[in-house]
Amino acid sequence: MKNIQDILKRKTSREAKGVKKYLDEKTISRVFLEAAKAEIKSLEDADIREMNLKEQTLYIKTAHPVVSSELFLRKEQILEEANKIAGTRVIEKIII
Repeated sequence: MKNIQDILKRKTSREAKGVKKYLDEKTISRVFLEAAKAEIKSLEDADIREMNLKEQTLYIKTAHPVVSSELFLRKEQILEEANKIAGTRVIEKIII
């Protein structure tokens, strides 16, 4: 499986050549999940039921209340890490 950082670096190198960098909703969701997994070690893909992005706000539905609580407590750290991985401010707000 390819690492998300490698994929984003490839997109960044294209931007340097004049191609505008654009991250779609699926890519942003994956970046968020990678950042969340780095912060919460026991987090699995199945713990997140749904992620939607609207106007730089990421809406998240989880499978368990415990996961919701952990994400809520650490959402600022996860938000900063996700934007760091993406290389730009793609997420402004997280609503769980």
